[in-house]
Amino acid sequence: MPEKPSPVGEYITALKNSDRFGPQVVACRTFPAIDARTAKNARVFPGGLTDLLEAMGISALYSHQAEAIELIQQGDDVLISTPTASGKSLIYNLPVFATLLENPQARALYLFPLKALAQDQARAITAMGELLSGQPAFPRILSSIYDGDTTAYQRKKIRESLPAILITNPDMLHLSLLAYHEIWGHLFANLTHVIIDEVHTYRGVFGSHMAWVLRRLQRICHLYGADPVFVLSSATVGNPTELGRNLLGRQVRVVTRSGAPQGARHVILLQPQDSAAGCGTMLLDAALHRNLRTIVYTQSRKMTELITMWSTRRLKGRRQEGKIASYRAGFLPEDRRAIEEKLASGELLG
Repeated sequence: MPEKPSPVGEYITALKNSDRFGPQVVACRTFPAIDARTAKNARVFPGGLTDLLEAMGISALYSHQAEAIELIQQGDDVLISTPTASGKSLIYNLPVFATLLENPQARALYLFPLKALAQDQARAITAMGELLSGQPAFPRILSSIYDGDTTAYQRKKIRESLPAILITNPDMLHLSLLAYHEIWGHLFANLTHVIIDEVHTYRGVFGSHMAWVLRRLQRICHLYGADPVFVLSSATVGNPTELGRNLLGRQVRVVTRSGAPQGARHVILLQPQDSAAGCGTMLLDAALHRNLRTIVYTQSRKMTELITMWSTRRLKGRRQEGKIASYRAGFLPEDRRAIEEKLASGELLG
């Protein structure tokens, strides 16, 4: 009996055979699945972290995770440039947690360019921390987010009770932390790790500004007697060594060969005959009809709301009604968090 095609396969077949969209397909390529490659020699972590990995269902690290963690533990600055969803966050979280178990006074600084990424990481850190809460030396306040959504009262509380991991962004680092380093002295004096995620976004003029901010950070850390390890995380880029050196002003060790498994990926390019927005709305509708979780990117707030409105009308009376939402700049922080949580839980399909 032939194997039943997956919902994604059905979607692609229907798209290519469609009288409307078939002629608009200009390219279609499938990248085959890749099996995982795990580390041959398991690294020995503190007992609490071994239990943590077991609780997370992780029996072995991927080869690139083990390689990068080894370099970080040696005190090297590292840039990890591997595909999305290859387990990069575990690479920096494990060394940070290992340090916190050995030295509760240690501090780590996490930099994310987007608030949604910071929230995702905060949730992951909290979940990991709950599994380690029984460790006697583990910090009472594990992490806090310090960004534009943080109220004045919350900022004061964070400064007074500094978390082990401070999650922020380049703007706040420049304007609020480095500019007033004397009130953040405890952070800079005990800083052991600086995590910079999505470093491929730091290019052009923005990248030049970021490079100078990071040089200021290094200078202030040295002023307070600290020499933190920098861990840079990036999507696949063509010049990771050059990127890391230009951002930090010093050499970095680079890990690029991913050992993570990958499912098959399908890439389809269309040349819309009508409006791209109308095309996107119909493609979203077809995906939701098959209960495929989908994200539609637009170029403006207005277009985001229009596609959401058009799609909502098309879904009226169907089982997917109420399963989509718009997500854009201008929403209140609590509204953005609610949408992110619903999308992560599957309550929203798109």
